[in-house]
Amino acid sequence: MSKSKLSATLTAVALSLGMAGAANAITIQAGNYTMVLKNFDSATTLYGNTIGTCTGVSGCDSLAAAPALGSIGSVNSSADTMGIFEVQSITKGSELSPYWTPSVGDHLTGVFGNLMDHSVEVSGAGCSVVNPSGCSTTTRSIGGTFQIWQNAAGPDVALGPQVVAGSKDLNALLYPTITDAGTLFLSGFFGAGAFLGDLVSTFGSTYNNGTIAGGSSGYLDFDGGSAFGLFDTNSKLDLNLGVHDAFADFTFSAVTAESDPVALAAGWNVVSGALVRGAVIPEPGSLALVALALLGVGAISRRNKA
Repeated sequence: MSKSKLSATLTAVALSLGMAGAANAITIQAGNYTMVLKNFDSATTLYGNTIGTCTGVSGCDSLAAAPALGSIGSVNSSADTMGIFEVQSITKGSELSPYWTPSVGDHLTGVFGNLMDHSVEVSGAGCSVVNPSGCSTTTRSIGGTFQIWQNAAGPDVALGPQVVAGSKDLNALLYPTITDAGTLFLSGFFGAGAFLGDLVSTFGSTYNNGTIAGGSSGYLDFDGGSAFGLFDTNSKLDLNLGVHDAFADFTFSAVTAESDPVALAAGWNVVSGALVRGAVIPEPGSLALVALALLGVGAISRRNKA
C-alpha cells in the first residue's frame, strides 16, 4: 500500500471516529449511547370517544374528526405524526453525566414525518362521548422518515407545522432553521417490525383521550449523514428478529398554554420527550489496530517488492 493511500485511509478513519474539528465540534465516544430528545409534534389525536376500530390508512383517515395540521396541503396528506426536535444530550452507555449537550454554535436539530396510522382502536370500560377520559386510543403506524442536522442554533418552534409550499413541509423533511442550514448529521427511517408478529407496522402509541398523555415507540434505521458510519450498526433486535440501528421510546402530552404558550400559538398540539438508545459504535482503540494492520500490510508489500 502506498504512503499516500495509507495516509488517506487513516485520515478518513480518524475523521469518522473522532467527528471533531472546526467545522464539527461534536465528539462521539465509543460504547452504547442514549440520546435525549425534546419534540413538538403535529399529530392526529381526534379519533372520537366511541369504542371502535379502523384498519388501513384510508379507513383511519375517514375515522379521524380532523387531520394533523402538518398534513394539510402536505406532500403526504395521510401522515398522522410529524414534527421537529432537538437533541438535549448524548450519554455514553450507563453513565449518568452526558458527554455532549447543546452549546453556543453547536446544536443537533431534527425533523420527522410520514408516520401514517393504519390501525386504530378506541377502547375503555367507561369510554363515552361525555367521558373522554374513560377512553384510550391505540394506534399502529407505517412509514416514517427523519433527519438530524448539526446547526449553529436550535429550531424556531414559533414557525409552526403548517405547510408553506417549497420551504416548510414536515413530511418532505423541510423546516426553516433546521434543514435550510448546517450539515446533515444523520438521516433514516422507522423500521418495520415494531410489534411481535407484525412485520408491517413501524410505530405504535397509546394515549388517554381526555389528556392526550401517553407513550409511543419504534425502531430506527439510519441511511445517511456525516455520522452514518458511526451509527449504522444493525445490532438492535426487534421481537420478530429483525435488526435495526436504534430504539426510540417517547412519552408525550398535550401542548398547553401554561407549559408551552409559544408552541400552542404556533399550532403544535403534542409535546414529547424521547430516549433513543443505540448500539455500540467503534472503539477509539480500533484506530491503533487499523493503523498497525495497514502499516503491516505496507511493510509486507515493500518486502515482497524488494
